[in-house]
Amino acid sequence: MHSATALESSPHCRPSPDGRFIVTLRASGIIVRSTETLQVTNAVTLSFGSGSPFASTAASTSSANVPTLLWAPSSTKFLVSTADQLDVFSALRGSEFHAIVRNYSSISGKPSFLQFGARDTEVLIWSASGLKLVVLDVCSSGVVEISSPKFHQATSASRGVSLRPGTGHLALLARSGGKDVVSLHRPADRQVLRSWCPETLDAQGLEWTPDGRWLLLWESAAQGHRLLLYTADGQHFRTITASNLLKGPDADLELGIKTCQMSPNAELCAIGDYSRNVAILHTQSWRAQLRLPHPATIAPKDTLQVWQEQIGAEPLQGRTTHTFVRATQILSPPGSATEHGAPENKFGCSMAAFDSSSTLLATRLDDSPCTLWIWDVVAAELRAVLIFHTTVAFQWHVSSRELLLVTSQDPAHQGVSFVWDPLSNGPTPLVPEVYLPEVRAAGKAQVAWINRESELPVLFVSDTQHYLLLSPSVASDGANPWQQAAVSHDSSEFQYGSPTSNHYAMDDEDEVMDDTFSFRNV
Repeated sequence: MHSATALESSPHCRPSPDGRFIVTLRASGIIVRSTETLQVTNAVTLSFGSGSPFASTAASTSSANVPTLLWAPSSTKFLVSTADQLDVFSALRGSEFHAIVRNYSSISGKPSFLQFGARDTEVLIWSASGLKLVVLDVCSSGVVEISSPKFHQATSASRGVSLRPGTGHLALLARSGGKDVVSLHRPADRQVLRSWCPETLDAQGLEWTPDGRWLLLWESAAQGHRLLLYTADGQHFRTITASNLLKGPDADLELGIKTCQMSPNAELCAIGDYSRNVAILHTQSWRAQLRLPHPATIAPKDTLQVWQEQIGAEPLQGRTTHTFVRATQILSPPGSATEHGAPENKFGCSMAAFDSSSTLLATRLDDSPCTLWIWDVVAAELRAVLIFHTTVAFQWHVSSRELLLVTSQDPAHQGVSFVWDPLSNGPTPLVPEVYLPEVRAAGKAQVAWINRESELPVLFVSDTQHYLLLSPSVASDGANPWQQAAVSHDSSEFQYGSPTSNHYAMDDEDEVMDDTFSFRNV
């Protein structure tokens, strides 16, 4: 693999959605670098008091004191928030855009979750009590409050809100008077365009399709298989039930939907439930096109690759090694186990995702979380099974087709990842400690795709101290894409007046800020 120079990192280091930049929040300030040249595109000096959480971002353990770092959808701005202040900066060199919201918790209470809206200046803030969702425009000072969002915790809030691609209409799932309520909000002012009570008892999520033609709403698994389809203006089109998804006379008695995943081209929808099957719907007719059954035993063959991880140790350095052998005999995927070795009572498929070409589907069963299944949905065949020693998660590359990143979820192997594609000789291991100068604490390393469109795919590897970029290629693929990059480690990046920095004395009330407003007496 080709690698770039390791750079200073922190627990708050994020690549932008389009993969062009990486922002790092440190005690000395904020640095934004280009992923192509590794040059600094913006630097911000933070001047807080001694009690600021930014004074000890690496050591802070209090959840109330940990700042939040988020990228805007366009990747031109990013957000930094603390318990009582929210700042939006530009990632671009020469831009002095800086919006401040002071005491923003006074308008929503202590926030439990934040995310950008459809615009770079729009921020969605969920109150920890779940009483309301606040839509805040940091430029116009506009505030819209939407009461009773159904989901407000950080782990679930995103399931209850969806932004329509292209237009930016906001769909929200709320709960009022013991009933589910869906509301559509206009892009400009977020006023209600339409609202209705769907025919659900306990809806668990809603989502716009990638083309914005349909709004999907699915019922709790305890209420059976129910997927409700609405047109873009909120008109009910069809309800898909168990009879459309399952076979057999007792289909209506089975537990319902665990996951609902759309393909990038918006032509297919994968439905996972508590069975070992995944149903594929075609969105032209919204009928079940095929069913993918996960077999209890796997028989390898020429058109079905089965790779098993083998763990060893290097004789000199003592590092754990990860290699893969291709199975030739019939085998059964390993199940899951609790800390005491007893099997966990988990079933069905709650993880599924299409690759960028919408031709491959990766799935993981909850009763076998160490195994990934790769399906060819065009041929309706199982193409590969990847068997690991630990529970894994996965992520397809956003633009490179058929390219999968698999990451171990075991705290003892956190950050250990594998890159796989159908033409490779098994998954390629990536161990962060091989590339990073130090991996000081287990469980802190992370690996993710850089979603920049380039000739070769790029990986982001980081821990709390350093980060670097990797290109999973071999020497014959060409020169190191970063070998000409000159990287500055000089702390003068933060000096006031530097050509690549903007200085903001955030504790100075007399400092003149662009696009600044405060909520002090709400």
